[in-house]
Amino acid sequence: MRSTFECTSNSRTRRRTPIIDVQSLTCEVPKKKSTGEQHPTASMTTYAVVGAGIAGASIAYHLSQRTDEQIIVFDQGDPASATTAKSVAQFGFYGDDTQYRMKRYGMNLYNEFFGDPQADPRYDFAGLLNVATTADGAAELEHAVTTGGDPDLGKVPGTGFDGDLVEYIPGPELPHTLLIPPLDTTQIEGALYRPKMGYMTRPAALAKEFVARADAAGVEFRFDTPVQAIETDGNHVTGVVADDHITVDAVVCAAGPWNRDLARSVGIDLPMRHTLAPILQLEPESPLEYSLPAISPYEGPYTIHRRRTDAVLVGYIPPNGYVRDQEFDPEAVDNTVSADIKDGMREAVAQFTPQFSNAPVADEWVGVRSQTPDGNPIVGWTAVEGFSIAAFHTSGIQLAPAVGRIIADQLLTDDPTEHYDALSITRFTDYTDHRR
Repeated sequence: MRSTFECTSNSRTRRRTPIIDVQSLTCEVPKKKSTGEQHPTASMTTYAVVGAGIAGASIAYHLSQRTDEQIIVFDQGDPASATTAKSVAQFGFYGDDTQYRMKRYGMNLYNEFFGDPQADPRYDFAGLLNVATTADGAAELEHAVTTGGDPDLGKVPGTGFDGDLVEYIPGPELPHTLLIPPLDTTQIEGALYRPKMGYMTRPAALAKEFVARADAAGVEFRFDTPVQAIETDGNHVTGVVADDHITVDAVVCAAGPWNRDLARSVGIDLPMRHTLAPILQLEPESPLEYSLPAISPYEGPYTIHRRRTDAVLVGYIPPNGYVRDQEFDPEAVDNTVSADIKDGMREAVAQFTPQFSNAPVADEWVGVRSQTPDGNPIVGWTAVEGFSIAAFHTSGIQLAPAVGRIIADQLLTDDPTEHYDALSITRFTDYTDHRR
């Protein structure tokens, strides 16, 4: 069976001299001319990774650190130029216990990368401030802290999850507690402050940290090379068709919002949906020469945070719940924020940070965000042998390091890992993988 899908994919060949320019989002790897069907040597295993955003780059990196087998990466564009580039790139300790453990691994790896950077990533250790403007909202925030009730607010009952660093602050106490000069605190009834939150201010550069290291280890990256087909024989992946045909032993789909179509091409309907992620980038009149917690109104869908001294991002999170059939074509999504959402963003800025009210819009974009029914990513084996998935419920920047390690464990050592039950597609009704 041959199925078609235009997206990206990663691969690795024998070790070679690195030729990726890590100071640019483009890659100097020359496209190979089509020479017909390519066959690796009989003893060599070939892994293909579809997508060179932060997830695909992490997978390629983790594979490359543990095997000398062939790894090939295909991407229809430049590395980290789609979903990763549009990410707000938050990093913080919230979610369930599985995500907490995954983020600990990611934070440790990012510490290694920042200690010896190959590209130019940046991190703003800003904190997050959930602010409530109603007495009921403030009471809910305080209740979450005192009872350890809501994992979305940074605590998991019985684990002490972030408990020592989550603080409820009554509204009148905010200007006496935090340095937040742009925030109008007069209407705030209460706030929940989480200092262990921050932002990767150059998310594409962070992905390039993985790309550079994978490239140095011999991974072959083919950018501007969409995968045209994934071939299967019965229930087994056998090859990919891009600018030529390549026989492969395994394909890992790490293509962000393109994951659904790619999985359908091999007969899998992923239990996930899309939402839109519109962003306005405002340019303040005066540079913000200080760090500022991200501001997230508890009763509203907007977020406001400082990305750089000259840039404030305003985001929007749709308030509706999970709708499985909601889907967008990433290629067709307009990068212009809709007028009604833009008006709401402006109103939120005027309400909470009035000093930015007249800041001009320097840029705007709309990303396509993936979501799963239970809020955890879908990672690993599927019902099609040789076809693995790395599909996120947002949080790609935060979870990509651990996802890379999990995929490498499964492919290289046949280890389902400790996260299998929480992340496998088999946790959803009517889904299996070739191992079960």
